[in-house]
Amino acid sequence: MTQAKDTLAQQNHIATLLTLQEIAQNLAAELNLETLLERVVEAAVKVVQASAGSLLVWDPWNNDLVFAVAKGGGGDALIGHRMPAYKGIAGWALTNQQPAIVTKVRQDPRFFGAIDESLGYHTSSLLAVPLLVKGEGIGVLEVLNKASEEPFDQEDTDLLMALAGQAAVAIKNARLYRQVREERDRIVDLEEQVRKDLAREIHDGPAQMLSAIIMHLSFIEELLVRDPEQAGKEIVLLRGTASAALQEIRSMIFELRPVVLQTRGLTAALRSFVNRLREVDDMTIHAELEEWTSRLPTKIEDICFAIIQEALTNVKKHAEARNVWLQVTRQNDLLTVNIRDDGRGFEISRLEVLEAQEGHLGLLNMRERAEMVDGELVIRAQPGWGTRVVLTIPLSDNQTVGRSRVTDYLGLPQNNSRPPKQKQAKFYQRS
Repeated sequence: MTQAKDTLAQQNHIATLLTLQEIAQNLAAELNLETLLERVVEAAVKVVQASAGSLLVWDPWNNDLVFAVAKGGGGDALIGHRMPAYKGIAGWALTNQQPAIVTKVRQDPRFFGAIDESLGYHTSSLLAVPLLVKGEGIGVLEVLNKASEEPFDQEDTDLLMALAGQAAVAIKNARLYRQVREERDRIVDLEEQVRKDLAREIHDGPAQMLSAIIMHLSFIEELLVRDPEQAGKEIVLLRGTASAALQEIRSMIFELRPVVLQTRGLTAALRSFVNRLREVDDMTIHAELEEWTSRLPTKIEDICFAIIQEALTNVKKHAEARNVWLQVTRQNDLLTVNIRDDGRGFEISRLEVLEAQEGHLGLLNMRERAEMVDGELVIRAQPGWGTRVVLTIPLSDNQTVGRSRVTDYLGLPQNNSRPPKQKQAKFYQRS
């Protein structure tokens, strides 16, 4: 009899391991983050024969655990619910990076009973395991109340830890996949906007000048027959128009991707850009640009230059400023760009309307670019008092995911009750 029980137990154990292996393979192949999280919880409930299960994602910017998926035990009502990452049995498992098995939860001081009370659910036993990737906690997987009403045991813990290890890697891969896909989409959108801007600039600038040159040449052809002396004077004027067109085309080529930015870095590229603006504009540019012993990361240099370029172009086109001040500093692993002008300014309350107008001011492009390097863009303005643009970019451990995209990246539900802090464009009325 005992041998038969042992044989049956071994068969059940083998069947469970095969199920776990199949689940792990399915998880590894799933790249849709929301679907993956759902499947992880379904697998956890199945593999330990629990009545309910949930997956909590750690939001590092708020230091919260957020219910991303819940099956049974309150279900959808839990989705988006937040609790501090240091509270509850799940918080203990994440903080200590150890599984927590509790047979009588209401006698455990770590138990966060507010959730049960809000849902009218009774948790009797609980097993929580951390989701770890290379020693870094990214969330917690927990199951509640075995269907057999027996307490969870060490075998359940081992199975859930094995599943959590596979799930954590799959979640990390799905996040990276989403990040790459969204980065691609942002780049495509930015490239499309650049093409539109370039088409507009060519139409309003060099194309108009070339049309004028062609018309002027026709006029000169007629003058060569009846007034050669005047034709010579017109050729001198025409040469000036052609030179201006050439200068504008060269400026456009420089602005698209200056070679000096590739070869000598951000400071040298900004000096060259400022000097070009000084040649063609009446506006006085006061530039304070630091020299650094080391280059910035290429991506940061590119994005920082593009934002400064956009901001100065906005001043030139819209501000009617006599002076603009540009300051770029690097201190304590923080890059700070400060641009202000003495132009006409504008009402901050109109900014969202202006931003919605395609191509107007380029504020949307500036914000999108700042987010790509976890930067923060702040704009201050008031009619008659000019405008100030401040860009800050962290240089140490620069995040590949902008904080404003943390909800999507982490796989947090859209309806979570306390949204994550965002780093994005902020707009202030000048006080």
